[in-house]
Amino acid sequence: MLRRSVPGSLVLLTAGLLASSPAQAKDLRQRLGVGANAHLGSVPALSIRYGLPTGNPAVNIQVEAAAGFWIQDSMPSQVTAGGRVLYGVVAEDNMNLFLGAGAAADTVGTQVNARVQPVMGADFFFFGLENLGFTAEWGLDIDVGANSGFATTGTIGAGVHYWF
Repeated sequence: MLRRSVPGSLVLLTAGLLASSPAQAKDLRQRLGVGANAHLGSVPALSIRYGLPTGNPAVNIQVEAAAGFWIQDSMPSQVTAGGRVLYGVVAEDNMNLFLGAGAAADTVGTQVNARVQPVMGADFFFFGLENLGFTAEWGLDIDVGANSGFATTGTIGAGVHYWF
């Protein structure tokens, strides 16, 4: 029974590979991305990204605004709001690698911290979902305020944006 399904599976796999579109680097200039991430603060946030227009197609610069909150009776409320600038350094097939810098206000209860965040990350675009980007990032969190500190950060698969 297994032998009958193997040739059929190979035919379907070959047809799918031949019919798929060629992989290309994602050009996000002058496009708006709406989604969510957990990069800047202590809570997941809704975010909006915009790819700035540039004269050179190899230059990809994005600005991002993010805001999120967590309000629950049994825990102190948490609010995060901030923004970032992201600069594309490598464009590969269906992936953009970027460097960035961000700043945010992160509040837990009555304690407020200012966060500065240098970051490196990648946006992935899967075949068939050309407008849906998944993000993985790593970098540093530098907090100044009620709970000053310095920490590494890594948020694998913690962001998703739909690009219009």
